[in-house]
Amino acid sequence: MQLLPVFYLNQVYQQLRLWECNVDIWLAHNGLMLEQLQDPHFQVSFDDYQRLITSAIHLSARPDLGLHVGSRIGINTHGMMGFAILNSSTLKQAVDTLKQFINTRTPLVNVNTHETASNMVITLQAIQPLGVIQQPFMDALLVTIANLLQQVTPLSPAISQVNLGFAAPAYWQQYSALLKVPVHFNQASTQLILTQASLNQRLDMADPSSFVQAKQWCINELKKLNLQQSLSDKLYQYLLQSPMPLPSLSDTATHFNMTPRTLHRHLTQQQTSYKNIVASVNHHIAKQYLSQSNGSIKQLAYQLGYVDVANFRRAFKRWQGTTPSEYRQQKRVK
Repeated sequence: MQLLPVFYLNQVYQQLRLWECNVDIWLAHNGLMLEQLQDPHFQVSFDDYQRLITSAIHLSARPDLGLHVGSRIGINTHGMMGFAILNSSTLKQAVDTLKQFINTRTPLVNVNTHETASNMVITLQAIQPLGVIQQPFMDALLVTIANLLQQVTPLSPAISQVNLGFAAPAYWQQYSALLKVPVHFNQASTQLILTQASLNQRLDMADPSSFVQAKQWCINELKKLNLQQSLSDKLYQYLLQSPMPLPSLSDTATHFNMTPRTLHRHLTQQQTSYKNIVASVNHHIAKQYLSQSNGSIKQLAYQLGYVDVANFRRAFKRWQGTTPSEYRQQKRVK
């Protein structure tokens, strides 16, 4: 389905080199050449993205890879979005820019904000299930954004607290050391808390003219990305974020302001169908469930809308080439 840019995967490569890992093995194992990794226009599938990150962790034996990758990502790595943030007039404008244009760098996450009398809360939310790369991806993103904000406010740090929507990993002490603020695990969401007093202070690097130019470039890039994303990709993302059981063809068509017949015609032109996309989504959800949960296969089948568990088992074997039980066992062995 959706293809992902390799901007930040190159930083994974650089971190592996720093740790003196055999990066040639990492590239070859994933069918990738260094020239591709360094090409700003090159893209990989989500499955390949997952495989590159998990194999990097396996090769380095460093589950804290995400934190280190995030630490090495500077403003320049973020392209024109980073340039716009650097030239923002205030921290609030910088955060708004990040929120608006984060998808020019990664389509896997949204940045949301809300303000209280004393704070601004920045919430990081994955757009789709990230599966086995949830921890390293969110680690890297969290440290990357913290670094961005610290780089534009070096003399008066704005972050007062970090909330993490997951349990403390074995390397939990590194978070406070890197972020230099109180860190709380097992929270409802992953968030950075900024002080309200810091939001409207003028930034030292502010350049309104450069900001306007950079923002316009980002607007154009976002429009181009939206045009490049096919209806089938948008439908796939929509279904991934929908509660189970998945919405019907009619309800989905209504969401996209189409009739079911029109939606069917557009998907046919893209050589796919609603049924095929639903199968892809169910396959993705099933793999995540079997990899990360000890719940029963019967429960999974019912969640996906299968009345007969045997029908689900046959469908999964058609998708994956193995039965659900065999797939779960393979993941546990690894």
